Amino acid sequence: MANQQPTVLVVDEEPAVASTYRMLLEDQGYRVATCDSYDCGRKRLAQQAWDATLIEMDLGTSSQGLKLAQEAKKLKKPPLVILSSGYPTVEALREALQLRVDYLLMRPADAEEMTRFLQRELARREALKQIESFKPGKASKQ
Repeated sequence: MANQQPTVLVVDEEPAVASTYRMLLEDQGYRVATCDSYDCGRKRLAQQAWDATLIEMDLGTSSQGLKLAQEAKKLKKPPLVILSSGYPTVEALREALQLRVDYLLMRPADAEEMTRFLQRELARREALKQIESFKPGKASKQ
């Protein structure tokens, strides 16, 4: 499993932004799918397990990005949840902190910062899985 390309779901209603994230991440070796709405993102989250999600905080109306992030965090195998925003309100930031999102990406974003975070956190998760597999009673469950 360590040799598989990590998967990232990008949910952003701006096609140019989603396309830019897709190109950046694919150049780094990730398999990327994009969505432009809450409904699309919700369906894609239900279709497969993702290693990470990059969700626009201000998606649609009434903070649907935060709602989608919350749903992603509640999955049986939750992905890393990265919220992206240009100008978040204090209330939205507070809500993101309460959701315990994994990362908040402020736009305009530093692409290297985002990819370094993904590489580090996905490697950490893989290492934790390896450690977990060596615990007594866990080896037979894989």
